[in-house]
Amino acid sequence: MQRGWKTYTTLRAALICCLLCVALLALASVGGAFPGLGAGTVVLFVGPMWLLISTLTAGLVPALICLVMMLISLAVSGGMLICAFGAGYLLPMMAAWLWCLTEKKRFWTSCGAVMAALVVSLAAIYMILQGMTKGMLYDAAGGAAAAAVNVLPARDSLLYMLASNGLLGLPSSMQDTALVAVPGGYILSAEAVSELLLQIRSMVSSLLQGLIPSMLISGSAQNAVAGIALSIYFGRRAAQRRAYKYNEEEQEIPDLSMPPLRTWHIPRPWGLRIGLLASGYLLIRSGSNGMLVMLGTMMWQTFCFCYIVQGLATLNHSQHRRGTAKGWRVAVIVLAFVFRFMQVALAVVGVVDQISDSRGLRKPLLPHNEEE
Repeated sequence: MQRGWKTYTTLRAALICCLLCVALLALASVGGAFPGLGAGTVVLFVGPMWLLISTLTAGLVPALICLVMMLISLAVSGGMLICAFGAGYLLPMMAAWLWCLTEKKRFWTSCGAVMAALVVSLAAIYMILQGMTKGMLYDAAGGAAAAAVNVLPARDSLLYMLASNGLLGLPSSMQDTALVAVPGGYILSAEAVSELLLQIRSMVSSLLQGLIPSMLISGSAQNAVAGIALSIYFGRRAAQRRAYKYNEEEQEIPDLSMPPLRTWHIPRPWGLRIGLLASGYLLIRSGSNGMLVMLGTMMWQTFCFCYIVQGLATLNHSQHRRGTAKGWRVAVIVLAFVFRFMQVALAVVGVVDQISDSRGLRKPLLPHNEEE
């Protein structure tokens, strides 16, 4: 088998990729109260980026092996239905990614194709689940979460811990009678258990109403852009190191004409169009129709993500001009993924850069004719 990204880059990279994937799935699936939820969370949030990065750093074969292991983990811990949803989520994305690589599409075209595949897959899964729950997905998920907690052997301990940490709360009328003494310790009263389970149901339902639109837009865009960018960067870097270390010909790793991060920007004609999506915030704040609120959330998420990326590129450009060490530049990128306040600040910086063209990247507007 000839080495390369279409098979495997090196045996060592392939083994490390597969072993890390096994370890990640094992940690998520074993030892928790809800093993299926752990595996599903890893596949939902980490799976796409892991597969994208693995393709150019370890090779297509290891990436496909990781994909199979993810689906097996879902089947073992959550059942065949969850496995089918996982396959419907990951396979279209991988197909779009391989099409972009084989056809050598440009970087932003590839990001758009992969993001579109993720959005369509998640939207299809959402519609299927809505149909299965007769349009009551959020309430059904909240009820399922409460029912799962109710049958846990350590139910009372878990509920007491959540209430003690402030995630759940009891009315003042129940606080004095919430704990009931029994031989060997204390348990929660039936009224307290019922109240706390009702709060879990409401909390899960509310979280999903914000999480699903966020995953459709921000999650898909983040997985696509960050996954493809990191895959190209680490893939080419590893190929250059191997060629230098072993004095061999450098493997061909597609770069898809990816521009440096410091030059990323929204083209002038698209700036206003994306800016208009900010009006979706008005639908979030004033809308009463569930579908309109979800549409407004998706519009707002699109606007925010685009300008967060532009703000990050602007900050990276400033760091390059000042000669900031590479470690600090990488730290800023990591912080941008982790902390919400950092994303808000970057979005503001992105909007300012779009208006002022502080980096001087956009071509000046030309007159329509010589007389003008």
